[in-house]
Amino acid sequence: MPSAPSRVNTSLGVLQSDDITFEPELPSWKQQGIETFAMGTYTKIFFQFPPDQVFWNTSYQYFLYADPNERGYYPVFQSLDCEGFLPGSGIIFVTVVSDQSYIVEAQDDQITKEQVLAVLRNMFGAENVPEPIDFMYPRWSLEPWAYGSYSNWPASTSLEMHQNLRANVARLYFAGEATSAEYGGFLHGAWTEGQVVGQAIAGMINGADAAEQPRYEVLRGTTPLDAYNAANGWPVTSFQTYGFED
Repeated sequence: MPSAPSRVNTSLGVLQSDDITFEPELPSWKQQGIETFAMGTYTKIFFQFPPDQVFWNTSYQYFLYADPNERGYYPVFQSLDCEGFLPGSGIIFVTVVSDQSYIVEAQDDQITKEQVLAVLRNMFGAENVPEPIDFMYPRWSLEPWAYGSYSNWPASTSLEMHQNLRANVARLYFAGEATSAEYGGFLHGAWTEGQVVGQAIAGMINGADAAEQPRYEVLRGTTPLDAYNAANGWPVTSFQTYGFED
């Protein structure tokens, strides 16, 4: 462990991989906190068609496809060639998640391209869908700096379990979208958690006492209401009644 205050900013996927190790090993409560959560994969596959051969109605943003045999097979198309986005661009993309994401990210570009074109030609007619002029998609699950698109709270996960993922180990602090209870899975979750940890470390460098974040050696199945607080990364109440009290 470092003698000076330090920050780990890697994704949850990297923390769960063998690409990073700690000496000495992290305590069991911290390892369990890391392993409790999961990385999700969310893949957007982009096509650009000749702008003068756009075959979909650009007054609509979304188009849905229900494959008769396989659930989640290229189901949601979104046009960027519409008002408020990139009109005249000829760009449309399809989103896949879960198992379909892993399949797509592991296979060759050409296979994916042919599969999506077959779906589009089924939807809009083979004679109407030309060859694209450009095509690309990321492979988040295979990126060694990410190993996934965003963190995910599995069912039955409590706030205390998340706080163990978030909490410091001695002078080693953790920050990223996965450590944000409020904005987990989003870029601003990483930004706000980076601020919290950065301010704590800056304070220690300037002579303040070590900033100890709560951790839980004993975990319960549910989180009591009074634990939803700023110390556990939950600065805004989720239990407002807005005048509808019983």
